[in-house]
Amino acid sequence: MLDLHVLGTASARPTTKRAVSGSVLACPDGLVILDPGEGFQDRFTVARRHLKTEPGTPRLRSRRVAAILLTHGHLDHTWGLLPWLQTSGLDGREEPLTVAGPVGTTTFEHVLEHGFEGTPPGDLPASDLWRQMRVWRELGATNDLLGYPIIWRLGDVATGRWLTITAEAMTESSAAWTPEGWSNHVLTPLVSHHSVPSCGWRIDGPTTSMVVSGDTASPGLLGTAPGPDVLVHEATYLEEHADRADAHLHSTAAGAARTAQHLGARSLALTHFSARLSEAGPSLAEARTVLDGTLP
Repeated sequence: MLDLHVLGTASARPTTKRAVSGSVLACPDGLVILDPGEGFQDRFTVARRHLKTEPGTPRLRSRRVAAILLTHGHLDHTWGLLPWLQTSGLDGREEPLTVAGPVGTTTFEHVLEHGFEGTPPGDLPASDLWRQMRVWRELGATNDLLGYPIIWRLGDVATGRWLTITAEAMTESSAAWTPEGWSNHVLTPLVSHHSVPSCGWRIDGPTTSMVVSGDTASPGLLGTAPGPDVLVHEATYLEEHADRADAHLHSTAAGAARTAQHLGARSLALTHFSARLSEAGPSLAEARTVLDGTLP
């Protein structure tokens, strides 16, 4: 079974009722964090406290988090990562943790040639995840300062090439992978289409599968595997603002529904709503019109 705890449904800006991105996926093997945006560790703490009172619900213990999956480098999806890493160290974590995310082909080739610690090109954008990972390391995200091993994974999603970087070595690795200590669930990046290098993430267990889109235009997600049980897809805009969605390579609710049909998903959940949307009702209605009762 897969349980996804969505701790933020706003897009780039938080609102008085909704925080930016940040989710926790729970499965029998452990936990995975997806896109920890601004203020994530506060939301994680609140959710952990709340779930203690829910019978039969997996606890959100930070030491059970095996990986942090990033869909792209915009700060509303990454700004909460470093504080969470540091707090985990203060809490006495010793278990290895993998941080994985996509980069462009140019960055991938540069890291492959010059190493993770190589000098970045001068025109590297702030959204580049290799650049952000280097900054996190400079600010304390190292094995010695955190007190637990950090494993970095960078991938050129379009070509399926990935690098795994530890304190000892850098090696090429497969796109699909299983976190250390896990045995029954596989994590796979999916090609998506956004304004910066991006990917969705697919999680496959023995009986259940889920895809989380991250930010992407629609149609944007590509995948050849059987349709997931659940597709969690961004729905930043309504169709009346499809021009804005196209300009910024985001999706409308209707676009998310069409992607669900394209992938053969058995159910669809919408998230990442624009601050212009005060409630989810219109987005849900728009998606249901496209699906016409074919998906829950």
